[in-house]
Amino acid sequence: MTTQVPIEPVSARRIAVLADCHIHPGGGPEFPPAVLEALAGVDLIVTLGDMGEAAALDQLAAIAPVTGTHGADDSDDARTAPQFRALSLGPAGVLGCVFDATAAGLATGSEPFAPVPEWSNDAARLFGTDARILLHAATHRAEIASVDGWTVVNPGSAVLPADGDVRSFALLTVKDGAVTAEIVTP
Repeated sequence: MTTQVPIEPVSARRIAVLADCHIHPGGGPEFPPAVLEALAGVDLIVTLGDMGEAAALDQLAAIAPVTGTHGADDSDDARTAPQFRALSLGPAGVLGCVFDATAAGLATGSEPFAPVPEWSNDAARLFGTDARILLHAATHRAEIASVDGWTVVNPGSAVLPADGDVRSFALLTVKDGAVTAEIVTP
């Protein structure tokens, strides 16, 4: 397990979390208009990997600032360069961000999230002791679960959902020092 990643302060009340969109202009999928419309009003967009080319990040950046982690199908871009990211929401805690929780050694499976023993200790060492929300992806299937005192959020895919799922992303709302998570299906 890697050592603790730098904690980056962010100021946002409504945070959209997207992953697994695989946007490749000129022949690949595009963001459906309903998805872009549903993102209106967010203060920050966190991408968890497999967004595709930088053009996808540019589209999202026209809506709100973008930050995130790198997946297997991502072009090089400073906004999503690291494998792990820790985002501090002040009194509301820290978001731990990773593309693939299984590859990172935090889980034995991600559909649904199946933690390895002592995963929460490893996650706290990685993202800091104020982290209690894990954002992960790589499945194209949305899930919110409570695991060992953590909220574990997989946003699914807003473009290419897994068979049997619908297009989705996660919306985090920060209010009164707490974070709530919901899955949005535009």
